[in-house]
Amino acid sequence: MFWQISFWILVVILVLPFPFKVFGYINGSDESALSVKIEESANAIFMSVGLVAFYGYINNQIYLSPIFWQAWLLIGVLWSIVAIFWSPKLAYATEIMGKNKMRIGAAIGCILYIPLFLAVYFYAFQT
Repeated sequence: MFWQISFWILVVILVLPFPFKVFGYINGSDESALSVKIEESANAIFMSVGLVAFYGYINNQIYLSPIFWQAWLLIGVLWSIVAIFWSPKLAYATEIMGKNKMRIGAAIGCILYIPLFLAVYFYAFQT
């Protein structure tokens, strides 16, 4: 049950708002810098790909090869670590919300991604 709830929370966070974000980018209602938009979009798309492995793990179905998911996991973890030190989105969030609120939001985001990374790990290295 934990895995299903985690999966659907991430779907709601990553997939559901994406068309609205793109619409905001196109019509100009999102005033963030281009670097923020690129990072945000790339992150949402990349993490959404991980949802395929998460779904496969939950339902015991195979999608793509284990080596693909191992590479995805490595890139995802490295990307997340790099984002702690350099991220246009976090810099922009700091400007908008302040340093403390941004840190709280970033910490919540990290916690929400832990089940995704664990599920992809278990999925990629299952025997």
